[in-house]
Amino acid sequence: MRLLRILAMATAVAALLAQPSAAQGGRQFKDAWFWGAKAGTLVYSSATTNSSAAPLFGGEWLITRTHGGLYVAFDQTYLTTKGGFAGRDLTGQAVTQYVDVGNLRRLTAAMMAFPMQQPNIHPYAGIGFSFYQLGHVNLAAGSPNPAQADSIQARKTTVSPILIVGTQVRLLPASVFIQGFASPTQKAFFLSNDAETRTFQFGFEFGVRYNVGGSIDRGR
Repeated sequence: MRLLRILAMATAVAALLAQPSAAQGGRQFKDAWFWGAKAGTLVYSSATTNSSAAPLFGGEWLITRTHGGLYVAFDQTYLTTKGGFAGRDLTGQAVTQYVDVGNLRRLTAAMMAFPMQQPNIHPYAGIGFSFYQLGHVNLAAGSPNPAQADSIQARKTTVSPILIVGTQVRLLPASVFIQGFASPTQKAFFLSNDAETRTFQFGFEFGVRYNVGGSIDRGR
C-alpha cells in the first residue's frame, strides 16, 4: 500500500508538470522507440536481514504500439549482506553456511499494456520475467569445498516473474516516468529469508525516457 501511495502522489505531481507542455508538439507515445535511464530502490531480504532497501541504477528500452509494447531493462542494485544455505560442520551436524553477498544485476523483459491513455499522460502495466545474478558471493569463513562451491553457484542466479505498474508523462524534450515492481522471492536464492512471511521483493523506479523514433517503418 505504501508503494501504491507513492506512485499515486508522483503521478499527480507529474500531471501538474505536464500541463504547460500540453499545447506543445513532440513525438507521439504510440508506435515509438524509447531509450531511458533510471534510478530507484529495491527492498530485499536475506538470511541475516528482513526488508532492507538498497539503491539501484540502470538503463532501459521501451517499444510502444497503440495498446501494448515491449520493455527490456538492465540495472544493478548496490547492496552488501549475508546469505545462507544448509550445510554440515566437521562433526556432521546440520548448520547454516553463510556467504558474503555484494551487489545484484537484473535483466528484465516484459510485455506492456497501455490503458487509459491521455495526450501527455500514459499509464502502463506489464508482466514478464527477470533474470537475477549476484555480483560477488564468497564463503564467509574459509574456502568452500566442492559441495559448498556447487551450492553457492546454484544460489547466485535465479529467474522470477515480475509485475510492473507505472506512469509516463510527456515533457519536452523528453518524458519522465515513475513505476513500481514486484517479483516473487525464490527460496533457492541468496536474497531470501525462510523465516519471513513476505514472499515478494519489490521496489520503485523513476527516470527519463527519450523518444528516438517510430517503431513502425511507414511507407512513403
